[in-house]
Amino acid sequence: MLDGDQKQVQRIVESQSWVKEIIAERNENVAQTVASAAECVAQKEKKYASSLPSKAMLEAVKTATGLSYQEIISQKGPSPLCEDDISRWLWDWGEKIEKLAEDFPLLKDVCKGLKKNQFTAAMFVAGGLMMTLMTRCTYRFYHRPEELRRLNNSTLIIGDPASGKSFATRLFKLLAAPIVAADRLGKDAINAYREQMRTKGANKEKPKKPKVIVRVHPARTSNAQFIQDMVNSVEEVDGQPMQLHMLTFDTELDNTVTVQKGGSWIDKQSLELKAFHNEEDGQAYSNNDSILQDFYVTWNFIYTGTPIALKKKVNEQNFGSGLATRLTCIPLPATNFEMMARESKVDFESDDRLKAWAEKLDRMKGELSVQKIVDELYDWTARRMMDAKENDSKADEMLLKRCAYHGLNFSAPFIVMRHWDKMHQEGDFWCGAFETDEVDWRLAELITNIQYACQRHYFGAMAEAYFDNKLKDASVNVQRKSRTIEAFNRLPEEFTIDDVMRCFGVSIESARVRASRLMKDRLIIKLEEFKEKGQYKAKYKKTSVIML
Repeated sequence: MLDGDQKQVQRIVESQSWVKEIIAERNENVAQTVASAAECVAQKEKKYASSLPSKAMLEAVKTATGLSYQEIISQKGPSPLCEDDISRWLWDWGEKIEKLAEDFPLLKDVCKGLKKNQFTAAMFVAGGLMMTLMTRCTYRFYHRPEELRRLNNSTLIIGDPASGKSFATRLFKLLAAPIVAADRLGKDAINAYREQMRTKGANKEKPKKPKVIVRVHPARTSNAQFIQDMVNSVEEVDGQPMQLHMLTFDTELDNTVTVQKGGSWIDKQSLELKAFHNEEDGQAYSNNDSILQDFYVTWNFIYTGTPIALKKKVNEQNFGSGLATRLTCIPLPATNFEMMARESKVDFESDDRLKAWAEKLDRMKGELSVQKIVDELYDWTARRMMDAKENDSKADEMLLKRCAYHGLNFSAPFIVMRHWDKMHQEGDFWCGAFETDEVDWRLAELITNIQYACQRHYFGAMAEAYFDNKLKDASVNVQRKSRTIEAFNRLPEEFTIDDVMRCFGVSIESARVRASRLMKDRLIIKLEEFKEKGQYKAKYKKTSVIML
């Protein structure tokens, strides 16, 4: 387990209370015992290297784990604390979302009619749509705080066919309604212009193409049309021109991936990559429809699709592009032959609340006062980065870096709604400063944890293969467990610092630091302090089965 590290083995053995008693009784030379055992293992002596554990040990293992010794060493049978048990996590996240709905009541309307393990997908779809409504809002992040950030998302809801992805269509129709309604005038003007162009004779004066705002685009949109509409979608906000976000929603990611591989709407991956940070792009084509210009990419997109479609979009061959860490990929679980709850009446009030909030958020502007959330996200990232360093995992480091953006972007609309009484109206727009608190941070923290867990679930193996420079079969996505997670899983439900030293294989000082980090992440709580052999000790308890 410790890869033959004799010093570490000796340190852990000497920390055991029963070994301390033997040392006190007969001045046992532990170093010599460890060295002797290591030598025997190295020589592959049958006595140490190949014999089975004792009968009593075999029975104890069976009683404790429910698995035979042979099943364990051959890695057969389910692990009760599997790192990637995403199905179980979805139920856990659903329960947390249900509790947070007491403080963020619109979550109840967002998740209406869904099972708890579908709440996560609904929250992210709604968050993506609502942050697009808040396109006129900005915030400052801990990375380059001098730069005003926008609320960006690239969301994929991944589930098998007939797994209940239709909820996303309901949310789009209700929450995107203000943007769709505003587009109607622009679409009518463009269609009228095209009709005039078709009916004008060769010698007639051609009409001038109107400059209108159209923000909602289907997946089947030519690049020239999309870019021109994006550049045209400019509005004056607080005396400054602001380019509003485009929005694309499609229920068939499989079809979207296919149509973007040919025709005039060919492959928008360059735009997808630059949209997450609103990076600068440009075009210089010779055809008349493509104006020579530079532009910033402001585009939020939400697709639902199957795991097969996701593999087409992100795979080992294109993983290095960075698209994976920009995507928010949320799993939608299988229905397992369960019917939806039958509703006795149509809940128009729930739909009306979603529409009403959509109208309000569509009239929001200004810089969001979320600095406390940004500070907490910095600390969260620092703790995860320490885990990645301890695990020597470049893959975790890569998947971690953008999680904080997702946590803030998706939580921002719900936080704004919670503090709506602090807002005031200036002309047609709402704005105002507010103070975030621990409740707001709990939502942002949950979303950030979900993003990181889903990143590891979908892209962990590809990230490791990327850094190991290996080509693997694209259908295989088996990720090795990190030592940190394995150590956390080995901790009993109630434990002391001595248990932390034993399970993590660290010194007492490092164990105390580890316990402090786990408490900050709400993974454990301190139950009590007691005195043992003249020293003060503490007992802790796990509060979660998930260690990120």
